[in-house]
Amino acid sequence: MTSETTSIETDITIHRVNSKDSTQIAGRVAGNGPPLVFFHGGMTDGEYAWSGILPHLTEQFTCYLPSMRGTGLSADHPDQRPERHMEDLAAFINSIGEPVGLFGHSTGALYGFGAVQQGAKVSAMAAYEPAVFEFWQEGEDAEQFQKAVGSMAQAAEEGRLADGARYLLSVFSNEEEISVMEEEGHFEFSGQYVPKLLQIFEQGSETEAPNPNDPSELSRVDIPVLLMYGTESTDAHIKSVYFLEEQLPDSRVQDLHGLGHMAPELGSKTVSETLREYFSGKL
Repeated sequence: MTSETTSIETDITIHRVNSKDSTQIAGRVAGNGPPLVFFHGGMTDGEYAWSGILPHLTEQFTCYLPSMRGTGLSADHPDQRPERHMEDLAAFINSIGEPVGLFGHSTGALYGFGAVQQGAKVSAMAAYEPAVFEFWQEGEDAEQFQKAVGSMAQAAEEGRLADGARYLLSVFSNEEEISVMEEEGHFEFSGQYVPKLLQIFEQGSETEAPNPNDPSELSRVDIPVLLMYGTESTDAHIKSVYFLEEQLPDSRVQDLHGLGHMAPELGSKTVSETLREYFSGKL
């Protein structure tokens, strides 16, 4: 594994590392202070996902913003199985050279647990509505999710990528968030990653790695974990958080009033303030 940090302009650098299968994972670095790594969810990248909350954190932390393979500044690879994304994140974290704080959103939080289980040097973690796909297999939320995945795949075949992003993100989002994303062109941006997400879904069943949300695996995450959720999120997301609280050795839950699943990506000041307060006592 090799890594490097390259300056591109004043106070902004790009940190790069070669993962286990030689895929280059890269992300911008901004700010001053102890290292805090951010890992995004699906249909976005590290370049886009954190633009709203980052300005509230860079005075206190050195923020690392890696993108998943095939997105943002990172190289692509045909292997999109979950274990590869976990390896990528673990390699990126360990190349920093000191223990870090880690914040993951949605699928990014799932991969964050996997990276810690693989030995990533993380001293404390925060997770906003981590993906626990078992809670998307039955019930009303699951039915809407499965229907949206089918509609997204059909839209992708027809070249309607923005529509495909809209179908799926609308299942995860509340009405206020959907309105904001429409106004800000979020679906058009996210559409570029619809084929990538479909590839991830397809290869998810081919994984040979343990499920990072299995209780026996979660018991190995022996660092402090703050589990966050918005009170206006789906039942499946909220149930996922409380399931994880029961399994993790050192965790607590914090609900954020009036927020939905997309709050971190939409630049919620409440999320920024919660992260700043939490990691100030941990890093």
